[in-house]
Amino acid sequence: MLLITRLTFVALFFSNAATSIRFSNVLGSNMVLQRAPHQAVVWGFTRSNDRVVVKFGKNDFLIGTLNVTANNKGEFLAALPRTEAGGPYTISAHSKHHGDSVTLNNVLFGDVFLCSGQSNMRFPLVGDFNAVYQMRAADRYPNIRLMTVRHNASLTPLSEIREFDQKWTITSSRTVKRFSAVCWYFGRNLYDKIGVPVGLIGNCRSGSSVQAWLSPNALSKCYADEKESECEGSKLKKNGRFKNSTLWNAMIAPFLKMRLGGVIWYQGISNQGEGPQRGKIYYACQFPAMIEDWRAQFENENMFFGFVQLAPYEDMGKERVAELREAQAAALDLPLVGMASAVDLGDIKSNFGSRHPRKKRLVGERLAATATALLYGLKLVYQGPTLSGVSTSSKEVVIHFQESSLG
Repeated sequence: MLLITRLTFVALFFSNAATSIRFSNVLGSNMVLQRAPHQAVVWGFTRSNDRVVVKFGKNDFLIGTLNVTANNKGEFLAALPRTEAGGPYTISAHSKHHGDSVTLNNVLFGDVFLCSGQSNMRFPLVGDFNAVYQMRAADRYPNIRLMTVRHNASLTPLSEIREFDQKWTITSSRTVKRFSAVCWYFGRNLYDKIGVPVGLIGNCRSGSSVQAWLSPNALSKCYADEKESECEGSKLKKNGRFKNSTLWNAMIAPFLKMRLGGVIWYQGISNQGEGPQRGKIYYACQFPAMIEDWRAQFENENMFFGFVQLAPYEDMGKERVAELREAQAAALDLPLVGMASAVDLGDIKSNFGSRHPRKKRLVGERLAATATALLYGLKLVYQGPTLSGVSTSSKEVVIHFQESSLG
């Protein structure tokens, strides 16, 4: 049955009207869109006030036609019919003004996850244990699709990503080689358990601090050093990973129209210790504030969020890292937030330095376990015993733990 609807979209971020119609560069052939019950959207750019016809089909069968109108900045958006997992689908957009069309081919519907943080999330599969075997095994997962954003920074929100290391692509031993190991293991493990297509977006910046990933709105919920917003010219490229909202502006804002199934996060080393916006007081506020803000900005209050509790490393300063771990755990007070502990996964002999342990498969699998329990409702132990308190007497110290979490 032909579905016809009409809507007008007013964008959050503006760009110059296009000379020919095109989709946003965060969309592409071979991508995964979020399945029902979410309603996936596609968006792009054309002439201002242009009338655009978006067609949605499968195997040469037309499922729906949507007539939308670009705003005065030339931006258009179309909400697709809620679609169960599967594919492949074809999505096209035709400009009434230009007379030309653009098409997304081989699109799957499934669950889409954003993988963010700093260098331990960026750590590539090729650097992991058993990398050759793991890369070869990736050829068996063509329904997992990958994208990697190249790190960038901006003082203002961007409407599109400036550069990619890898646009949407089908998983293979070649395409997974330099993809995030944690993100890959997470997605592969979910696919093995849930069996629906998975889209993985590697979107991380080595050495980045949490405040760089927070929007101004999220920063306003916590103390924010205004000096951490000051960054100009050549300093932005070098120091943008530390500055307030710079990574949010350049690497998260362009995705806000995309519907996500969840986020996984591996970050914290850059916020441990002393200094502006470092230590447990700041992180215990800023990290939960970021999660709540991302959920609001992505219009998904039930969006799953999984994070990694830091592994030990050689020069860590035990007290400071312990405090940062405690601050990370503050996010567990929020619903649908899971923690994958890496406290037992230190790797002092790592070729990449002890701050970058190579046991990424276990990290990804633990994150997948939290998602499997919290997001999909499967019954399994997804978290080990956690410290609940300490009591003392004249003769002993008793450490109390909560039982393992069972989804």
